[in-house]
Amino acid sequence: MKNINLIQKKVFAYIGQYRMLEAEDCVVLGVSGGADSVCLLLLMQEYRKQEPFSMGVVHVNHGIRPDAGQDAAYVRKLCENLEIPFFLEEADVESIAKVEKLSEEEAGRKVRYDAFMKYGRRLSSERQENPCREGRASFKIALAHHMGDRAETVLFHLFRGSGMKGLSGIRPCRRLEEGEVIRPLLCLTREEIEEYLAEAGVSYCQDSTNTGDSYARNRIRHHILPYAEKEICGNVIWHINRAAQELLEAEDYLTHQTAEALSACVKKEADCPAEKGFRISVSEFNGYHPFLQKRMLLELLNELSPGKKDIGAVHVDAFLGLFCGQTGKSLNLPFGIRAWREYDTVYVKRSPKKEEKKMVSGAVAVVSKEVLDTGRISELELGEYRFRFQVISNKKNNIIPEKIYTKWFDYDKIKGALSMRPRQKGDILMIRGGGGAMIRKTVKEYMINEKIPRALREELVLLAEGNQVLWIPGYRISEAYKVDGTTERILSVELLR
Repeated sequence: MKNINLIQKKVFAYIGQYRMLEAEDCVVLGVSGGADSVCLLLLMQEYRKQEPFSMGVVHVNHGIRPDAGQDAAYVRKLCENLEIPFFLEEADVESIAKVEKLSEEEAGRKVRYDAFMKYGRRLSSERQENPCREGRASFKIALAHHMGDRAETVLFHLFRGSGMKGLSGIRPCRRLEEGEVIRPLLCLTREEIEEYLAEAGVSYCQDSTNTGDSYARNRIRHHILPYAEKEICGNVIWHINRAAQELLEAEDYLTHQTAEALSACVKKEADCPAEKGFRISVSEFNGYHPFLQKRMLLELLNELSPGKKDIGAVHVDAFLGLFCGQTGKSLNLPFGIRAWREYDTVYVKRSPKKEEKKMVSGAVAVVSKEVLDTGRISELELGEYRFRFQVISNKKNNIIPEKIYTKWFDYDKIKGALSMRPRQKGDILMIRGGGGAMIRKTVKEYMINEKIPRALREELVLLAEGNQVLWIPGYRISEAYKVDGTTERILSVELLR
């Protein structure tokens, strides 16, 4: 049992180093039945003994292999023995790939992550007594990538011409729009994983698709890494992982530096809200190192491009040329992005398609009092907006969050269902006047007084009870629903997107 104890200590220390898990976390494990994921499941079960958290297992049958049902049955039985909730997701990845014009690898990854998110939300919503603490993800997705996977990823990205971000390989932790991915086995080699299972006396499934060379990653695993290990340098996987970690730390540092530089010389464009764009001070921008300048421009172009894709070095270099060019010079880029220079300012904007400009008239999403009364986390989506709701008890030590996109309301003042919708004629917002008295204003009057551009008024989604508006996201909440000394229950509303 010596190796088992050593491997456990190694993994538990790695979890602690990156603060992957804490008591009361909600975790979904992706378990295929292979050695890596079975090892992850056993180690997480052991870790729960010292840091209790809720856990469930998700197994995805991609419908590609005829023997895949046996893997699902094996994982189900393993979960039953360990008394861990088991969720099976079945999908025809081959058909999905054809319909969505993706490779089977991409389609499989999409199906898996959709399943992890689905069951992560379910487990999180069932955890009523222990709501997520400030700054922690509502649920974690634990995956079984190891050092070999990270080495393969680094080489794969290197061969395809990736930059520093790609060369840092797989991250130990990665925040998503919702939830967080953690990889507790990223400190282990494949050999250590197999040693652990052998000593524990636990079997695992063999995926036949991993033995062939159809996928580029398999060719790296079966041919390039073994050759490098034998003919160039021993411990090649360990060396690649060390280099990847250093590049990851450098990337994180540069990301921080890029954000600071952007805040100093870039302003969001608000004069034409039907378009998304920025204006950049040429004199401020030219004071930075060319390496940082390129990162800044790539960040802006990625933010303007749909899905943050198909923007490369050639576009960044062309964009950079505007900062040493004459006033009036312009540039057309992919996705309707246009950049031009006027004196000491460079502007960059993307004009969305007509159907993206305006919220569909009459669009509405509703959450009922019956749903909110349960205290469970609820979510509503409308267009590009997604709200998360939860009713919690008011306590003396509660501190009202001063966040633009998280607001608290006195739940007992809400009598009916809440709706997410565009503004309507007759909408009312209660505000405080100069003398402190509450003033009733139409939303139209408020938007005019605040100089909210007309085009943006039609795009905003409001949170309302009937014609009483609780919140105009990005602007203000109604005084009539504010939390005060008599509040017993609080409605927490977070704008996720």
